[in-house]
Amino acid sequence: MSLFALGISHQTAPITIRERLAFTADSVPEALSSLAAVPGIEGCAIVSTCNRTELYLSGRQPIMRAASEWLHAWHGLPPGQFREHLYQLEQSACMFHLIKVISGADSMIIGEPQVAGQVKQAWQSAHDQQVLDSRLDRMFQHAFAGAKRVRSQTGIGRDPVTLPFAALRLARQIFGSLGSLHALLIGAGEMIEDCAVHFSEAGLGGISIANRNPDRARALAARFQASGHGLEEISSLLPRHDLVIACTASPKPILDQAMFKTALLQRRRRPMFAVDLSVPRNIAADAGSLDDLFLYTIDDLHSIIETNQQKRADALKHAIDIIESEVQSFERWLRLQDTTTTLRVLRRRAQAERDALLAQARAQLEAGHDPDDVIQRMSHRLVNRLLHGPSIRLRQAAESADEALLEAARYYFLEDEG
Repeated sequence: MSLFALGISHQTAPITIRERLAFTADSVPEALSSLAAVPGIEGCAIVSTCNRTELYLSGRQPIMRAASEWLHAWHGLPPGQFREHLYQLEQSACMFHLIKVISGADSMIIGEPQVAGQVKQAWQSAHDQQVLDSRLDRMFQHAFAGAKRVRSQTGIGRDPVTLPFAALRLARQIFGSLGSLHALLIGAGEMIEDCAVHFSEAGLGGISIANRNPDRARALAARFQASGHGLEEISSLLPRHDLVIACTASPKPILDQAMFKTALLQRRRRPMFAVDLSVPRNIAADAGSLDDLFLYTIDDLHSIIETNQQKRADALKHAIDIIESEVQSFERWLRLQDTTTTLRVLRRRAQAERDALLAQARAQLEAGHDPDDVIQRMSHRLVNRLLHGPSIRLRQAAESADEALLEAARYYFLEDEG
């Protein structure tokens, strides 16, 4: 049994490709059931965030090709269309990567905290669907513990520059003072909540929050002296807002070019600033062609974030050292599992041989055979049966001069002879 990861991230593909392979939260349970049915896959989990889509798998080789074909087929894509953007990891490399992801060491914003919660949700979903086997489950739990150690023992998560903070900084570069501006936040998840915190602290003229569930939008808005709305109100809200931040789980755009065009006309061409923090995107890409709309995606914020990343270089080096030690610990557990499985099979075979010979011996005793003769025959047959397989393999090792196997046999079976 082996552990695998098949994925695509901000490091291997732009958002135009990542969004084609993303999973919505609602689709994950069905996707997990479908993935678990792929021949050879014994366990699976799906991590899908703004910056990555990753399949974590356990099974017997070869399953990576089958997993790649499943990923493309699930999204209605030709087989192998985005194969060059996918990375494949196995065993210790898979574990190393997972700890990096959870700790934020592999994020676009090094040290960002949201991804840990997203991976925990992915693990919980796989657990709820009963598609985790013991090895994959243990890998996730070990990775969570390792990531917690990374964050507690390094400065990797200290004062992070989040995507909402980067969006606010970009808005200041475009508009200068933000005091008279109004922001429309679309969504009600952690990212939008973080946006509300930053924009509220920046002293904007007003904030509105729109969500598919109006009650949830109003509940979040109440914390920031903002107004809450349903998504059906967006068209009427747009003209009154200078900044638009979108981050929902919608699989298709919520705002299109026509909506922004109408809003800009009502604003008499006063410019608007929009940031789409969603994958798949919530704002249609062609809206960016409008002259008075400054439209940015997650990838566009990378240059702003990059400057702050240098401050975390030392913390990242320390984090890698911790991750490597955690991977070594997990490898020891895997080796112990392999040994335990082998010993369990060996013991089961020995017990089966014993039970078969014991049944024969009892039958012979009931038939009146001499007890000493029955015991002698049973013990002789048991020794022969237990040593038959090892004897053949040792002779084959001697004929092929396999010194490593011969030395191992002497170590395990003759340690008391010398």
